[in-house]
Amino acid sequence: MQRIVILMHEYQPRGSGLFLIHALREVWQKQGLQISYLYGTKERPEADLLIPHINLTRTPPEYIEHIRSYPNVVNRNIVDISKRITSTNLLSENETCDGPVIVKTDNNYGGRPEYRLDRRRHPFLARIWRRAVPIAEYAFGQSLAWRSMLRKYPVYKNLTEVPPGVFRNPALVVERFLPEKEGSHYFMRHYLCLGDHTRSVRVVGSTPFLKRSECVPVDEGLPVPDQVLSLRNQLSLDYGKIDYVIHDSQVVILDVNRTPGAPHTTEATARAVNDLADGIWSLLQKTGR
Repeated sequence: MQRIVILMHEYQPRGSGLFLIHALREVWQKQGLQISYLYGTKERPEADLLIPHINLTRTPPEYIEHIRSYPNVVNRNIVDISKRITSTNLLSENETCDGPVIVKTDNNYGGRPEYRLDRRRHPFLARIWRRAVPIAEYAFGQSLAWRSMLRKYPVYKNLTEVPPGVFRNPALVVERFLPEKEGSHYFMRHYLCLGDHTRSVRVVGSTPFLKRSECVPVDEGLPVPDQVLSLRNQLSLDYGKIDYVIHDSQVVILDVNRTPGAPHTTEATARAVNDLADGIWSLLQKTGR
């Protein structure tokens, strides 16, 4: 029986059903694979395949060392998926940009996974920081200057309207705002991959910020642009998701995620699992990854 170990961060919540990997695990077990979870790096169980599932933008050094001790690893060399690594639309304070711009966190998902990790590691300091940031913004008039987490990405009419403190905050980045829009509807495209199996879907919503709980799938099996496939090859992404839009015929990469969440509905999750699950066999056949 082939053994797969799914490596989680030691502080990652256990048994969370929000991630697609948990639904995939159920299918793999039915196919006869032995699946186990490993939280933290204190143990090193034998595995025919290790799947790192560290829900952070940057993999901590101790986890990188642990991961590289295994001969067969999914996403072995993907240790940083920050915006400064994956985005091609970043702007600096002195650039010229007449169109709308958007402020995001350099970390994925608004920086929330990192904030939750800090809150679990240092709950007292996290509470103090959460209260101190709004006070500092009010006192010094530097909106966003101290933010490391954003619940919503603000959009500005042009670059000159962006608060100066944003450019001095290493936790934030500024990008050209290039949505995919038809009429009053906004769209986003997801390209998911697991080994030699892939899934392509387009979702729609009423705002440019398409939350998982509010997205409605409208198209499946769409052709995937060469730019997206090239990025996957460049990163050596074995398992994960690339979010992108097509704005005025231009492909705009929004996000790279190596720990994709499960779709909001059971039906959509089942379709994703059906398309991707058997890709695990192509990864099990490879060694020295």
